[in-house]
Amino acid sequence: ASVPGSHDAFRVGTTALCVMALREAGERKASARGLEYLSSYDGVRRANRAEIYNIWAHLYALEALSRAYAEDKVDAYRKAAESQLRRLEMYETYVGGWNYYDFIYGTEKPSMEPVSFGTAAALVALHEARRAGIAVPDGLVRRSLSRLKEMKNPDGSFLYGSDYRYSPRHLANRDKGSLGRTQSCYYALKLWNEGGVGEAQIREGLERLFREHRFIEIGRKRPMPHEGWYFTAGYYYYFGHYYAARLIEGLADKADYRDRLRSFVLPHQEPDGSWWDFHLYDYGKPYGTSFAIMTLLRCR
Repeated sequence: ASVPGSHDAFRVGTTALCVMALREAGERKASARGLEYLSSYDGVRRANRAEIYNIWAHLYALEALSRAYAEDKVDAYRKAAESQLRRLEMYETYVGGWNYYDFIYGTEKPSMEPVSFGTAAALVALHEARRAGIAVPDGLVRRSLSRLKEMKNPDGSFLYGSDYRYSPRHLANRDKGSLGRTQSCYYALKLWNEGGVGEAQIREGLERLFREHRFIEIGRKRPMPHEGWYFTAGYYYYFGHYYAARLIEGLADKADYRDRLRSFVLPHQEPDGSWWDFHLYDYGKPYGTSFAIMTLLRCR
């Protein structure tokens, strides 16, 4: 990853996840320092034509700041959230949605089409922003929802990205390759009441995650992205389980799902108290731990 741009993105995105996890756990002192940083630093940019990791910083900072503003009504949080929203809008792909790479033309509006899981995570952040009273452009939401719905396969899995629609049976796009993406995509569509995602589909997606779990487990801690079966990458692990927990929150009978989800997270705690799934410089432990905490809080 390029220095300094991509590392700015990793640092801000990781900080935002830590802030959300700390606040959910009731820890306000450290999270307040994190919010002060997110409110004062506006330097995250696209690193170069190909690397657009900054979208992760913008979307998770937007979500963290929007949540904090909704609860605390601190004007600095609102202003910073609006700034992150403008950046997210700036880096929307030319057809809507978001991708963190542009290996084609490197244009101002990225020329690679969106990835499903990045677009889903952004839609969750946009929903939090709108819920907090921040003005979110309708067109931005509409375009990204359209792209996400287009990436849904008939079997309920999701393509890696829109660019894969002409090779839907690529291993990465099959149900076992989509385990870490499906939950975030379902959660985003459910929040926006789009795509006909109801309880039956959510349960089916969760059951598939549990039944085929070995195919996401096999990617955890592997050093190279997508080297696992079905092109599974390590960083899908806690990301996917977190959004599964968000889906379980909305179910009437949660107990069995909570128990099963917890069994895939709690045993992986490291001796130092952290969780990690991918060795992303030194960001892996804080982001993995944040996702794990937010998952486990929903499994109690």
